[in-house]
Amino acid sequence: MKTPRGARALRAGLLALLVLSGGALSGCAPEGTAAAEAAEAFHKDVAGSDMTAACSLLQSKTREETARSSDAGTCESQLEKTQFTDPGKLLGTEQFGRNAFVEFENDTIFLAASDAGWKITGAGCAPNGEEAPYTCEVGGK
Repeated sequence: MKTPRGARALRAGLLALLVLSGGALSGCAPEGTAAAEAAEAFHKDVAGSDMTAACSLLQSKTREETARSSDAGTCESQLEKTQFTDPGKLLGTEQFGRNAFVEFENDTIFLAASDAGWKITGAGCAPNGEEAPYTCEVGGK
């Protein structure tokens, strides 16, 4: 599936924002295919109601923000409340340095490389226009 030039520019801009806001971590960047595997594992864990495993795939800052947004104060309880749609078919992965995004038919997941592999910085994301390229259910701020 071809991505319109404007959408690619928006994604590149968002990834630049993630880098500037601390999304990039130290260590060697894992292969881009590992980013897709992490995104697929997240959706599998959420669909299987294994919120502990799903939370372990979030970058620490994203996990903390998710926990703070929960009435119960845990990442797991917030993920249980979040209405994730079925992601659909994997469409592709793009990597920009130490950041990547994985695009599904019904979801986009943003990730940052860490010493422990790819960690999710935004999930349940959908395009939202040029001023705020994506709106995410988890992270992505």
